[in-house]
Amino acid sequence: MKMEEIIEKYVCSPSTVAVAGASPKEERAVHGVMEYLKEEGFRLFPVNPSYAGEDIQGLPCLGSITEVGEKFDILGLFISPDRQQPVLEDLDKLGYKPIIWMQPGAENDVAEAALKARGYEVVKGACLMMVHEVYCEK
Repeated sequence: MKMEEIIEKYVCSPSTVAVAGASPKEERAVHGVMEYLKEEGFRLFPVNPSYAGEDIQGLPCLGSITEVGEKFDILGLFISPDRQQPVLEDLDKLGYKPIIWMQPGAENDVAEAALKARGYEVVKGACLMMVHEVYCEK
C-alpha cells in the first residue's frame, strides 16, 4: 500500500489506533499526539504495561496490544527500538496485520525489515499527528 493510500484510508478518515508507549505524563510527546488524535475523532487504545489499569486521558490503559479486544487499524509505536520487542512479538497473536507506525524516535530498521518480510505495512519516522495536520482537511 502506498503512503498516499494509508493517509487517505487511515489518517484522513479517523481510524482505530493502539498507542504503544502511552503515558499520562503531559510532557511526553505521546500525550499531545493522543490528545490531538482523540479530538480529531480517532478511537484510541492506550497500551503501556507500566500504566495498565490506569486511565490515560479518560481511556483505560492496557498492558498489551493483545488486550485491545477488537481490531485496530494502526499500531502507533511511541517506544524506543530497544524496548519494542515484546510489542512486536504480540503482533503474531492478533490474527490480522495493522499498519505499524513508527513515530519519530521509534524508528527501527531491523524491525521494519522483519515486519515487511512478514507482510506488514510500516510507516517510519513520520508523526501521525503531523501527517494528519498537513494532509487532511479540517
